[in-house]
Amino acid sequence: MPGAYAVNLKEGSRSEILADYLFSQWGAVTPVRRQDDIGIDLYCALADQIGSLGVVREYFTVQVKSDTAPWEFKDPDSVRWLVEYPTPLFLACVEKKNGSVSVYHLMPRFYLRALGKLPERLELRPEASAEGQFVQWDSGESFSLSAPIIRATCGDLPDGEKMERLREVFSYWVGFDRENIDLVRQGLLRFRMPASYRTNQISNAGTIEAGSLVPERRFINRGILRLAESAECIADQVLRQGDVGGALRAALLVRHLCNSYPEVFEQHPRWSGGTPGGLGSLFSRLNEGLRDVGGPTYLFQGIDEIAKALDENPIVKTLLATTKRDGSSS
Repeated sequence: MPGAYAVNLKEGSRSEILADYLFSQWGAVTPVRRQDDIGIDLYCALADQIGSLGVVREYFTVQVKSDTAPWEFKDPDSVRWLVEYPTPLFLACVEKKNGSVSVYHLMPRFYLRALGKLPERLELRPEASAEGQFVQWDSGESFSLSAPIIRATCGDLPDGEKMERLREVFSYWVGFDRENIDLVRQGLLRFRMPASYRTNQISNAGTIEAGSLVPERRFINRGILRLAESAECIADQVLRQGDVGGALRAALLVRHLCNSYPEVFEQHPRWSGGTPGGLGSLFSRLNEGLRDVGGPTYLFQGIDEIAKALDENPIVKTLLATTKRDGSSS
């Protein structure tokens, strides 16, 4: 109808404006256009003020709701989208009657990722408590978001001192999100968050870590690939700084992974032919020790001889024999 609009459609807009006002005090905020709404309302940056400039230190995104009803993901694809979302993500619930914004962590998404299996559907339930706790297992399809990590009212927003305290708390939680995202990218099935917390406070209760002890092979393989690349990179770097012993131990790990799990590396060109990178100089130096016994016959002979000597060490032989007999390293 010309000259008229749907009143209810304005509810979400007003909520986003209030959330925008909160987050824009800590950095740049870009609202998502209606036609591009994929479940995210605000793209944000967390900045440090240096002189008259705001220098961006971190990025995060926010979904804004006009109530505290559960955030529902009704099919496997939407659950996967949430769990695999690649940047810090938070839920802001706006209560317009009292002019408050409550911001919730979404740690259950990392918990599910760490378990290695996703549910068919998922609901995340914001709670009104001021006392938060570690993610609690319920049905696997419904999780409490516990207490909000921060809560601010319209009266708080002009208070620069309080906003700075809330910024410190929120930055603390952004750090946890970023750390957990990094664990996901490394292929590690684990996540971390505070054991407990209070709204608007940085937790001093310590950190709990959870994850899968017996993941599917595909998860282990991805972790092996990341482990090998990290060890190879750091080995070369510490070698150049004079830590030959450290480089040797890292090289032994890389060589073991390449020999024991060839299927992990065969699809990656940089690993064709064995260990790549700058470790070639270390392998050549190790091979120099074989000149008195006929010289090396291949690049990795020196490192392989050291691995054999390690396996023949009495302590190692006992460990390997016990592990083989018991079927575990415990």
